[in-house]
Amino acid sequence: MRGRGFCSLNQALLTLLPKRVDAHGLGDFRPISLIHLVAKIFAKVLSLRLAPKLCSLISTCQNAFIPRRSLHDNFILVRQSTRLLHQLGAPRTLLKLDLARAFDTISWPFLFEVLRQYIFGFHFLEWIAILLSSASTKVLIN
Repeated sequence: MRGRGFCSLNQALLTLLPKRVDAHGLGDFRPISLIHLVAKIFAKVLSLRLAPKLCSLISTCQNAFIPRRSLHDNFILVRQSTRLLHQLGAPRTLLKLDLARAFDTISWPFLFEVLRQYIFGFHFLEWIAILLSSASTKVLIN
C-alpha cells in the first residue's frame, strides 16, 4: 500500500503551554499542536495545486477561505434579507443553521467521487487519501 510509512510523519503532538507561571486549571493553558514539517509541506503542495480551481468548484454563495471573497458579504446578505422580510410585514421565519463539526460528517467516498468528476487525477486523489488516512494525534503529558 502506498503511503504506508507516512503515518509516522503525519502525526500531530498536542501539548498544553501555560499562559502564566501559576497555572492550575485547564483555562490557564493554551493548546498547541506540533505537526511534522514533511506533512505540512505535503499538505501545502496539495493546497497550492487545488487553489487555482477553487473559484470554479465552490458556489459563489460560499465565501469563507476563498481568495477574493469576503465572509463579510454573508453578513450583509443576511442583514438585507432581514430588512426585506421586515418590510414585507407578513409573518416570516429566518432560519440560521450551525454547521459545526461538518468535517466529521463528510462522506469521503462522495467527496472523492466529486473530485474525480471534476477531472482531478488519480495521483492527486491518492495523495489526499494518504494525507487524510494517515493523520493521528498524540497528547504529550509533562
